[in-house]
Amino acid sequence: MPSKNVTQAYSLISERGKTMMNSKFIMSSNCISSILKTIASIPVLTNYLIKCSQDFSFDQVMDRATSTSKFTLPAQQKEIVAFVTELLYKFDRKDIDLTKFIKIYYPSKNFEASYKMFTQDIIPPYIMAFNGIVREEETKDIHLSDVAQAPAHAAKTQATQYILALTELVTNDNNLKDELRDDYLLMLEGFLYSFELNRTKMIKVVWTGLKSVMAQYKPAVSYIAAIEKILATYALI
Repeated sequence: MPSKNVTQAYSLISERGKTMMNSKFIMSSNCISSILKTIASIPVLTNYLIKCSQDFSFDQVMDRATSTSKFTLPAQQKEIVAFVTELLYKFDRKDIDLTKFIKIYYPSKNFEASYKMFTQDIIPPYIMAFNGIVREEETKDIHLSDVAQAPAHAAKTQATQYILALTELVTNDNNLKDELRDDYLLMLEGFLYSFELNRTKMIKVVWTGLKSVMAQYKPAVSYIAAIEKILATYALI
């Protein structure tokens, strides 16, 4: 029987996916960000993404997916998890223009109808692919090569002061909307927790999500730069 944590994690990512499917295009950026933040802040989901991403090449899968006029997801569930997550990151970072992508692969006279086709084609298989966390114990299968206690411990020792200072800054910033403050604090908590697990890949994934989420928060720029320098020094990114 799956643990309560695994069941709750799957339920939460499923809820985020359904919200995106029921939304309008104008809310797509918020929906994508919400999915990515959920993955980055919940260790069970992050662990599973790491496992799915082993020996995975986004460019190769993207070439296969776009080899015809119809966008086609890979057949394997783990590959779907890795591919769609990276695709959402690229939409979120504007590396791939979501509007152009939808117009090319989901053409329709009505753009909202195109967006609906896109979400219905991508999200249900993606959420179902995450169902793998219910069927297996992902934390037991993380390879020993993913564990690097010394660098992670050393980086945590130096980075914690910046993480805690940034947490205090966010907590006391009265100019922040409550929802945004909660998102920042959740990501910071998840990032600090990633050091506790001593898994380099998890630290990298959570850091990528945190940096993306807080990119527009100017008071955090110096803290983010300091943390990034520490992670780079210990080859964690």
